[in-house]
Amino acid sequence: MAEKSPIEKLNSGEMPGLVGWYEPRLLARVGMRTIISSVFGQYADQRLIQAATDVAPIETIINRYNYSDIRSEDPERRVALGENGAFWIDYIADIGDGFEPTYTTAYLLAQPHIKIDGVEEPLTAGSILIMGGDQCYPQATREEYKARLQTPYDWAYNVPAPERKLFAIPGNHDWYDGLSAFDSLFCSARDRMSQQNGNKIGGWQCKQHRSYWAIELPYRWWIWGCDIQFSQYLDISQVNYFEAIAGLMGPGDNLIICLAEPTWMIADDQGFDEDTNFFKITSIARRRGVNICAVIAGDWHHYNRYYAPGIDVHLFTAGGGGSFLHPTHTLKNEISITWPNPTAQAAEGLETKFAPEAGMTAERHDLRLKNNTPNAETSETTEAEPEQPSRREARRRRAQQRTAKVYPSKTTSFFLSLKGLFFPFTNYFFGVGIGFIYWMITWQFYSVAGQHNISNGQIDVVKPETYWGLIAYMPLYLIQALLVSISLVAMMGGLWILLCSYVDSVERPRWKHYFVKIFVGSAHFLAHTFAMFSLGLAFVLFHNEITPTIKTQVDKIWQDRAQQPNIVRDVITETLEPITRQAIEQRQIIEREDISRRTGRPIPLPRDKELPPLRPITETVTQAEEGGGLPYKEIRQIVGFVMYPIEMIFIGGFIGAFLWGIYWVLAGCLMRMHTEDAFAALRIGDYRNFLRMKFEPDKVTIYPIGLDKTPKRNFWMAPPRGKTPPPHNPQLVATRQIPAKLIEEPIVIYSVSEYRP
Repeated sequence: MAEKSPIEKLNSGEMPGLVGWYEPRLLARVGMRTIISSVFGQYADQRLIQAATDVAPIETIINRYNYSDIRSEDPERRVALGENGAFWIDYIADIGDGFEPTYTTAYLLAQPHIKIDGVEEPLTAGSILIMGGDQCYPQATREEYKARLQTPYDWAYNVPAPERKLFAIPGNHDWYDGLSAFDSLFCSARDRMSQQNGNKIGGWQCKQHRSYWAIELPYRWWIWGCDIQFSQYLDISQVNYFEAIAGLMGPGDNLIICLAEPTWMIADDQGFDEDTNFFKITSIARRRGVNICAVIAGDWHHYNRYYAPGIDVHLFTAGGGGSFLHPTHTLKNEISITWPNPTAQAAEGLETKFAPEAGMTAERHDLRLKNNTPNAETSETTEAEPEQPSRREARRRRAQQRTAKVYPSKTTSFFLSLKGLFFPFTNYFFGVGIGFIYWMITWQFYSVAGQHNISNGQIDVVKPETYWGLIAYMPLYLIQALLVSISLVAMMGGLWILLCSYVDSVERPRWKHYFVKIFVGSAHFLAHTFAMFSLGLAFVLFHNEITPTIKTQVDKIWQDRAQQPNIVRDVITETLEPITRQAIEQRQIIEREDISRRTGRPIPLPRDKELPPLRPITETVTQAEEGGGLPYKEIRQIVGFVMYPIEMIFIGGFIGAFLWGIYWVLAGCLMRMHTEDAFAALRIGDYRNFLRMKFEPDKVTIYPIGLDKTPKRNFWMAPPRGKTPPPHNPQLVATRQIPAKLIEEPIVIYSVSEYRP
C-alpha cells in the first residue's frame, strides 16, 4: 500500500494536535518522567558527557561557529549578506506541540521573504535559525521529535540539500529524557565522521556539537546560547567554554544571550537565586567589558519585552513557535533584576574562572514592560547630557522610551482566561478523575454512616422535603463519620493537603505564602466537599424516587418467569432468588434477636424447640412470590450499588471539573495564580510569534512577528500540479496569504562602537 501524501495525512487527522495536558495518563507519565529526569540530570549530566566526547583542540572548539569573515569563500564559514552588508537571523522557541501552529510558523520561516504591512522592505529569511528551547511536547522522545518537529519542518522547507544553519538550546521538556534525544538530533556534528555537519531538519542543517554554543557574527556581533538544564546551574564545562569565548571578546563587542527560560521573570516571581544561571552567564561577559544589548528566552508561550533604562538592555520573551498560549494579563509592569557590574579586580582578570560571578557587584535595576514615562534615572541622565545630542544618541533615546508591548494584549488575555469556565468540556477525562475521588470518599462515608447508624437512617430515606434539612446537618454527620473511620480521615485529609499544596503563592513572603496556601486551598477543598456530598445526597434521593418503579418491573419479571423459555427462566431465577433468600435470612436473624430481647434468653439455634419455630426459607420464598414480590430494601440497595458509581464518576466529575475551572479563573483574575495551568488546559493555538533580526554594522533591528489566528487544516492544500513551486518547496501550500503582522514597532539596538573591517 502506497504511503499517504502529506495532504492525505493532514485531512485524515493523523498529524498530532495540541497536547491534552490534563489527561490522567499523560499527567502520570510526565510526572514520572520529570522525577526520573531530575534525578538523572543530577547524577549523569549529559553536558559533561558532551564535553568529554568532544575531543577537538580548544582553538578549534572556540572558533567553530565563527562566521564573522564576510569575505570568506567558504559558504560554511559565513552568513549570507544582503544590501548594505546586512544579514538576518531568525529566533523561534516552544515549537513542537500541535501540527497546525508548528507548520504555520515553519512555513513562514522557510519563505525567502515575508511581506509585513507597515514595513517597507520585505523581511529576508535568516541564514541562521535559532531554536530557543522546548522543541517538542510533551516528552522529547525520538518519536515525538519526528512527529512534532521534524515532519512539519521537513514539509515546510523541502529541499534536497540544506541551505541555512540551525542552532538549538534545550528547554525543560528537551531534558525530560536526560537530553538523550536532543543530543542525538541537534548535536550529531560532534561525531568525527559527520564532517562537522549534523542532521538536516527541513532546509536547515544542525551545526552545533554541544547543547550550548557561541556564534561569532560580522561587525563584532555575537550570540550565545546557554543550556541551563532545569533552571539549576551552568555546568563547569559550559562555564569553561564561555570563559574561553569571552577571552576572544572585548569592550567593542555586542552580545545577545539566548536562554531557555526568562529567568529574570522567574527570579522576580519565585525568588530563585539568579546566580545559578542568569547572573553567572552575564558575569562572564561583563568581566570582559562586553556590551550585552539583549537577552532572549522562550518557555513562556507569548511575547513580552521588558526594558532596563539604567543598563540599556532589552529582555525578550518570545515563546510562541507552536505551543499552547500562555497569559499576559498577569505580567507585572515593573520588575527588577540583579545585574553584574565588574570591579577593578575583575577587570584586571584576577578572578578565577571557576567563579565568574566573583569580582562582580550585584546591582538591582528596574525593568519596565510599559515605558510611557521616563523614570528618575533617565531624567537625571538627560539633564547631564548636551542640549543637542548627536543623531545616534537621539535615535537611541527614542528606542529606549518606546512603549513596549505584550502579545496578545492584556485585555485579550484576560477574556481568554474566562474560557476556563468551560474546562469540563475540553478536559473531560480530568473531570472523570475528580469524579472517581468524589465516589471513593462519599462511598466510604455512606458505608460508615450505615454501619454506625449516623443520622438514624435519615440519609437512606431522604425525600424531597427533607433534602435541604439533611444538607444543613451534613457537616455534623461528616464529623461523626470522621471520628469513627480512619480511612475516611485519610481520604479527606489527603485531599485537603493536596489542594493546599497545589496553591501557587510563591510571590508572597514566607508567612503570607503559607497563609495563602492554607486559606485558598481550604476554600477550594470546602467547595469540592460541598459539591460531592450534596451530589451524593441528591443521587440517594433520586434512587429512592425511582426504586418503586424499578421494583414493580422486577417483580413482574420475577412472577412471570415461568412463562419464559427455560434458559431465560434459569437466568432470572439464579439472579433474583438469592436476593430473596438473603433478605429472608436477615429477617430470621432479626426475629431471633427480637425474641431474645423479649424473653431475656440467648439467641437460640434453629433446633431450639422452646421458641416458636421459624418458617422454612423455601416456604417464605413461595409466600413472597404470591404476595408483595421481591423485598424493597434489597432492590433499593442494588439500584444504589449499580447507579451511584456511574453517577458520581461522570456527573460528579463534570461538576468537579467545573469547580476546578472556576477556581482557576478566580485565582488568576484576583490573585495572579495558576494562569499558566489554566491556559494549558485551554490549548489555544493562536497568537503565534517569532523574531526576525537584521544585523548591520552599526545596529541590529529586531522585528517581532505575530499571527493572531493559526490556519486550520482546510487552509492548506497540496502543491498545484504544473506550477513552479516556491523556492522552499512546501509539501502543503497555503490557499491564501498568511496574515502575519508586527507585534510592535521594530526595536533598534545600536552598536557600542563603529565597525572597522
